[in-house]
Amino acid sequence: MHGRRRPATPRSRPARTATAAATVLLLAPSPAGRTVLTYAGACLLLLLALTAVLALGAAYAPTPAHRAAARRTLHLLLRLAPWYPDHP
Repeated sequence: MHGRRRPATPRSRPARTATAAATVLLLAPSPAGRTVLTYAGACLLLLLALTAVLALGAAYAPTPAHRAAARRTLHLLLRLAPWYPDHP
């Protein structure tokens, strides 16, 4: 099964969190690091806004085809989150 990522086990999630925290702590003291963290935060806010728009589109689209397309796109976006299960 090449190309497929195994689902995260509860044991590997703290390792990801620790890696992310260490990266933030290493980048924060320098001006370039603060710039990178600012851009990363802006990207996360953009993803959050996109998720909200897709969720509203999935709920209130005028036709079933548009609702299904928005729901499918929302599912693909949410699969990026490590805690999201792999089923819609």
